[in-house]
Amino acid sequence: MEAVTARPPAVAAGRRGGALTSASTVAFAILVAVTIAGLGGLGGLGGRLFAVVFVAAATVAGLVAYYRAPARYVVFVFALWFFTPFVRRVVDLHHGFQPASFVLMAPVLVTLIAMLTVVYRARELRGALMYPFGFMLTGVLYGFFIGVLKNGMFPATYALLTWVGPISFSMHLILSWRTLPELRKALLDFLQWTVPVLGAYGIYQVVALPSWDRYWMVAANMGSIGMPVPFAFRAFGTMNSPGPYAVALVVGMLFLFSAARRGMVISLTLALIALLLTRTRSGWVALVMGLFIIQFMGPLRRATRNWFFIILMGLVAVPVLSLDVFRDSITLRLLSFTALEDDNSVRQRVMLSNLAVQEIGRRAEGEGLGSTGGAVKISTDVGRLASIDNGFLEIFYVLGWPGGCMVMMGLLGQLMTLARFRDSRQDAFANAARAVFWAFMAVLLIGDIFSGATGAMFWGAYGFACSAHAYNYALGTGLRSRQLARDFGVSTPTATGG
Repeated sequence: MEAVTARPPAVAAGRRGGALTSASTVAFAILVAVTIAGLGGLGGLGGRLFAVVFVAAATVAGLVAYYRAPARYVVFVFALWFFTPFVRRVVDLHHGFQPASFVLMAPVLVTLIAMLTVVYRARELRGALMYPFGFMLTGVLYGFFIGVLKNGMFPATYALLTWVGPISFSMHLILSWRTLPELRKALLDFLQWTVPVLGAYGIYQVVALPSWDRYWMVAANMGSIGMPVPFAFRAFGTMNSPGPYAVALVVGMLFLFSAARRGMVISLTLALIALLLTRTRSGWVALVMGLFIIQFMGPLRRATRNWFFIILMGLVAVPVLSLDVFRDSITLRLLSFTALEDDNSVRQRVMLSNLAVQEIGRRAEGEGLGSTGGAVKISTDVGRLASIDNGFLEIFYVLGWPGGCMVMMGLLGQLMTLARFRDSRQDAFANAARAVFWAFMAVLLIGDIFSGATGAMFWGAYGFACSAHAYNYALGTGLRSRQLARDFGVSTPTATGG
């Protein structure tokens, strides 16, 4: 990146008094009240009316937090992506199933608020950290125009928001590097209580199957994840499907590994059990890849501690996983790694990939935004597929060769940028963010990682990694030359994992 010449303020966020966050507290209190009313079927709000009120309240809360409590805003974005699908299912139970629920617009719109940072600080959009985003956004805009022509304005616009919002969020985090300690602490505090909640709910869901989850599985025709009876389906937790839920668990676990927090072993154990119950092999691969990077590319002083936590987590999880109701389904899924050619889901992925390759060869311009993903639900073309289960091919299928090449150039630039960072050897949090990014890349051939809930976590991890590098660079700990670091006056690493 271009030189960051000044040290960050010693207390960037500490000067904000309680008065600055009071408005944010009030806005969140109103949102909580609205949500509770909807979850309990109170207030006389119909399903559609509640959706509008909920999205409006969430957007207002996001705007207030953005201006008054930036750390709360970052956490709020993750919270909405994690829990809004759960809110949607409970509301659907009370007011009837909605195939394209407006409730799900809340995380999309709140994430898009990050675009304000890009507008306000446009002069800072330069340097190696920002150039790859130019290629990304150019490719996405190309796909939007093709999508408008082929799929219609509404599906293309919705898909555009699910792409641009997470990318803008990543740019927001990078441009907010001066307040990294505050943002880092807020994220780790949030994950400290969120990860065990996500894990515990996934386990409870498989064992008891709450009525709202059963209703949603039947109404949404989710037969692909199993039957709507306890122990007979793949856990999807508070998310819409096992895939994004597994991603959320992996992200939370990897970031928590960078921090020394109370109760971490229990949190990680619950998350590990829930992750196994998703039976999402791509999530398992991502976790292994992320743990490998954290263990062997992070601070050496934490290596022994990490091995201890990994072993202890396994010892706590094994007795639960050895129960017959859990063991059989998980074991069969693990054994499938040894015979992937005989696995039905793998064969279906291969078939979809072959069809996608044929379509990419026939239509070099691409199908455009709105041809896959959640936008399909608001499209008039009922023949569209929600996913082709291959993130790499989906880029070219949706964005065509022009847009796909632009996105891949941007992605290559980001990979080269992260490869240059050296401060992760001293900064456990920066290394964890980089581990999440590489863990996502390890499963690119299995699913889309760039948009929606998964995209918010993917781009968020990249934003935190670059923000940590910029902060460490300003402190001197991120300088590649040790002599320069000594001349800068750096004696000990100051950036830690919280």
